[in-house]
Amino acid sequence: MKRNFVFFLCILCHVFGCKAEKEGQVFVKVKTDAILPCGIEVPTDNQTYVTYTWTERAVFLLTAKEDQGNITITYIVDSLKAKYSLADNYSLMIKNVDLDDTKQYTCSVGIFRDPETKDLIQKFENVTDLYVQDVPSKPGMPQIGRLKSRQVSVWWLASSEENNSPISSYLIEVRTNTENWVLGNKVTSNIHKKNITTNMSLRPYTSYKLRIVAVNSIGQSIPSEPSMFFITPSEEPEAQPRNLLATSNNSSVIHIKWDHPPTEKINGELKGYQIMYSEADKKVFSVITFERTDKTELDIPGVKSYTEYIIQVAALNTEGPGPVANAAVVTAEGKPSKPRITHISRNTPSTVKVHWVEPKVINGRLHSYELQWINTITGVVRTKVINGVLRNKISENITNLEPYTQYDVRVRAVTGGGKGEFSDRYPAMTDVTAPGAPTILNATTMGTDTVYLRWLRPEKFYRDVEEYLIEFIDLDSYFKEIKKIPEKQYEVVKSNDMTWIESSIGDLPSNRHYSVRIAGLTQSLFNAHQYPGNYSAKEFFYLQDPRAIQAAEQDIMSAGIVAGIVCGILVVLLASLVFIGCRSLTCRKYYQAAYNYLAVPTNSNHFPSTVITIAEPFVEKTYPEVKVEDFIQHVKILHADTDDKFSQEYSDVNKNTRTDLKADTSNMHENKSKNRYVNITAFDHSRVYLSKPPISEKIRQSDYINANYVDGYHKSKAYIATQGPMPSTFGDFWRMVWEQKSVVIVMITKLMEKGRKKCDKYWPEEGLEQHGNIAVKHLNTFSRAHYTVRMFSLKDTKAKKQSSERIVYQFHYTEWPDHGVPDFTLPVLKFVQKSAFANPPGAGPIVVHCSAGVGRTGTYILIDAMIEQLKDKGTINIPQFLLKIRQQRNFLVQTEEQYMLIHDALVEYLLSHDTEVRNGEINKYIQNLTKIQEDKSSLLQKQFELLVAYCPKEIDKYPALEEYNVPKNRREELVPMTTKRVQIPTKPGIPGSDYINATFLQGYTKTNEFILTQHPMESTIEDFWRMVWDKNSSVIVLLSDIVDDEEFIKFWPEEDNPLQVDTGIFKLTCREEETGYMYTTRDFLLESTQDDYVLMTKMISCSNWPRDDQPLCKAFDLIDTVRDIHRLNDIGPVIVVDRYGGVTGCKFCALWSSLDQLQHDKTIDIYHLCKLYHKKRAGIIGSMGDYLFLYSAVESYCNDQNEKDSALMSNHLILRSSKKNGTVPRSPSIQNKVPRSPSLPNNHHSSKAETNV
Repeated sequence: MKRNFVFFLCILCHVFGCKAEKEGQVFVKVKTDAILPCGIEVPTDNQTYVTYTWTERAVFLLTAKEDQGNITITYIVDSLKAKYSLADNYSLMIKNVDLDDTKQYTCSVGIFRDPETKDLIQKFENVTDLYVQDVPSKPGMPQIGRLKSRQVSVWWLASSEENNSPISSYLIEVRTNTENWVLGNKVTSNIHKKNITTNMSLRPYTSYKLRIVAVNSIGQSIPSEPSMFFITPSEEPEAQPRNLLATSNNSSVIHIKWDHPPTEKINGELKGYQIMYSEADKKVFSVITFERTDKTELDIPGVKSYTEYIIQVAALNTEGPGPVANAAVVTAEGKPSKPRITHISRNTPSTVKVHWVEPKVINGRLHSYELQWINTITGVVRTKVINGVLRNKISENITNLEPYTQYDVRVRAVTGGGKGEFSDRYPAMTDVTAPGAPTILNATTMGTDTVYLRWLRPEKFYRDVEEYLIEFIDLDSYFKEIKKIPEKQYEVVKSNDMTWIESSIGDLPSNRHYSVRIAGLTQSLFNAHQYPGNYSAKEFFYLQDPRAIQAAEQDIMSAGIVAGIVCGILVVLLASLVFIGCRSLTCRKYYQAAYNYLAVPTNSNHFPSTVITIAEPFVEKTYPEVKVEDFIQHVKILHADTDDKFSQEYSDVNKNTRTDLKADTSNMHENKSKNRYVNITAFDHSRVYLSKPPISEKIRQSDYINANYVDGYHKSKAYIATQGPMPSTFGDFWRMVWEQKSVVIVMITKLMEKGRKKCDKYWPEEGLEQHGNIAVKHLNTFSRAHYTVRMFSLKDTKAKKQSSERIVYQFHYTEWPDHGVPDFTLPVLKFVQKSAFANPPGAGPIVVHCSAGVGRTGTYILIDAMIEQLKDKGTINIPQFLLKIRQQRNFLVQTEEQYMLIHDALVEYLLSHDTEVRNGEINKYIQNLTKIQEDKSSLLQKQFELLVAYCPKEIDKYPALEEYNVPKNRREELVPMTTKRVQIPTKPGIPGSDYINATFLQGYTKTNEFILTQHPMESTIEDFWRMVWDKNSSVIVLLSDIVDDEEFIKFWPEEDNPLQVDTGIFKLTCREEETGYMYTTRDFLLESTQDDYVLMTKMISCSNWPRDDQPLCKAFDLIDTVRDIHRLNDIGPVIVVDRYGGVTGCKFCALWSSLDQLQHDKTIDIYHLCKLYHKKRAGIIGSMGDYLFLYSAVESYCNDQNEKDSALMSNHLILRSSKKNGTVPRSPSIQNKVPRSPSLPNNHHSSKAETNV
């Protein structure tokens, strides 16, 4: 019944219409209860009945009937009771609304008089829109657009449903791979589009995910699907390293440590750190790239001592360095460089005065000097410490020295950083002193006023006794007269193995009794002073006039004739016996040393084949052998701490060297003149004996020469170590070479060094010289950069056998100073290898000599012997071998520097192996060189890394980096090393006026064949032409191009445009200019303004050499042209100019030298050449590609020559085949009259690569 009523009421409203109130809106949050007000006020009285009906659009929900204060609620469906209810004011209450409840609801009120009759009086309606509000639907997955290091463009699809609450913003949430989701950006503009785009700020080099959240008044939507991870690009770090600390406990090292910057500030992958350091007052920073991220500390080596440095450290990623952290540090005091001894003065028998200048680099505060002197004979070392006022030029007396003794003096400075390096040894010779007393043998009167005196020279004297003082005392009047007897007034007599001095002294008053005694005089070495020695014992004699005593003699003659005769006979016999006894005693004393160790009986005609054993016991120290694979590291350890371990080991070897070996034969009086130095003698047991001389030479010790046999590795008497021959020993030397069947002579000295004669020229420069039976004929000379090879024919003119002629090779090294070492190790090693290889199997010992035959000679022997040992045994034992050979000749390897050179040469041998390549094997060699090995590297790369491994220190570039010279350098990294810089004449009072950025480079035949220099700057044009003038350079090769700007300008005069070069000593004019297809030549005339000397110089300009559009072999065309020009006037080095004195000029010099080697010896050694070039002017080798270019160019040249030779051979065969049939004449055979190359001695076969001169 109730349902019918509700239905009936609705139909009435529909048919008759109801009075509707204004619609309302209700907004409510999802999951809450909604109250919809009916909003209709109905006047009530007891005469009417009211019904309230709620519908949802066309669906009836409930009806409430009020009847006289009673309310009855009727539901269309009972199930609606749980969701819908009615409030007291007839508002509709909806429980737990959801989005589906968003609808339009209508409250209808009907007023009836009688509900039964349904008599409707009035009808009201009120419509309410219910909006259930919820968060928006989730937006679309964000898409990543343009990506920058700190910004990303993002777009996404807007939420499809706002859910009755407008979206007020979108939130972009961000997540990194190490963090949770966080709010990134809030987007409020342009949010009502379908596609929403915005830019978002991010951090560089960070992995991100993004998701989108829509926001309305209800809250935030479910987040969108997250984007894929993406990484923002990196950028430079934005934070500096933290806690940078710089300290210096070592004078040459700065230690720095720091902490990483905050990780989030690195902005990329940390690749390491960029460390910059500079002297505080220069602000020229050196840069180190430290490519490690696991360490935050580093040692900076090679810094100056006692200097303030600024240190800057920046983090480094793939985009570059970030901001720097700064620190300052003052380096510790270091060891000073070595002082330089300038001269020795005030030489007395016991003192010398040493003068020196302070070190160029002090590295701290100078505390003192240590002055050290070494007795070269005994090896005793003394040291004196000098404190006080240490001026720039210092001198000090050395006292209590031995007379006539050679000392090596050296000095070193001491600072707070320690003791510096000793200066180079400087020879100091003490003066002679007075000789000992002579021994008078006979004093016999001769006539009335003359006495004949015979005496022995003093047993002890220094250098010589030039004159004698003879003191006569008249015993009757005690009148004393002293006569000085110069050398021309006495005679030295040799008889029966005895030498004495005799002289007759006249003009003495007769009829007097005299005493006589004799003293020697020795002339000072340094002034006119003479040192008188001790007088001999007195002898007595009586001078009488025969006429005064004639009468008395006649009176007593007859009476005592018989007795007189008998007594006379007795006296004569007695005197004879005494004289013979004295002679025997004297001779026995004089020759005692000789007979104790005499190798041959006096009547023997042959020299011994075995050495004499030494009786004295000696415990020899043993040193461990070093394996080849450990040797390089072993040498590094010895070099550490300024070669400290070298000093210790060398001192230990000296300490354990035997000093008890005899050299009596050398010290015999008649042999002393055959010794070049008084303290360099030949041990008796190992000396070389010469065969018995011809009968005409009646000198007892003519079998003597100052030479010793020295063993090699597993080879007895492999070498003969000897002194540099003197004119008096030329014959002995060549006789020794002949008798010992030697084929190779190694000479390691110049004839003159530092103004002193070191050796005499014992060979003929041309033609033939005769030395006794031996005829020495000069055949040929081969010049190389560091040494010369001479070929001689030796012939025994008295021998009749066919084998009486022999070819001998002399290898003469010309760049090895006495008591020192060469500037470069590699040429020494090559010299040893080539000279040793030239000695054929079956030949006699290699004869090795320098000046004294000990220092440089021993160094050569050790290098060669150790190479043989490491090849055979795989081990090296330098100190042990040195101890052994020092028992065969004294003082072998004289200095610590020579001892170090041996080690360094063997390291070079192990590193470089054999890099000399034969002509026919160049192609194969290059293939092997460029082949990639298992470790992803190539032999080419390893070679290149070895040859550029040398990093010069600042002191090596002195004076190029001096303040007044820096503006003269185009590039600071391309400057000459000190040892090979070109010096030009100094201008008085102008610092650095002797400097030019130019370096001497070797060719194949000359050590200073080239000068490599930069293109002159406007301020150095005069210096350039002064160099041309001073070095007599007749050829200039210009490889830099001329640009019409201020950088690379013309630096020469032209025919119509003279260039003023204000040198003051010559004038410069251009005589002729000729432009060709490939190059331009210019002829210049340099005329002296002081005399009539002129210099013609030709400049060849070729700015595009080598050309890229031509075969590599064409690079040699320019070289051939310049070589031909230079041969016409070869008076000085070839000057090679490129822009910076760098890679292009180096290629030109290297290819020229390689071409010379190829044409002379059919080999090349580019590694050897380039390594020396790099050490003389670091940086000019360029890249590994530049290095390979040299090999490739030579390969192209050889291939081109082979093709030309093949073409010529083909033409020759065609011509021969066109001749008539018949016998082809045979070419005459080449006989032995033509000397063979020293690289291939007769019957010499070896499995190793051919080594040329």
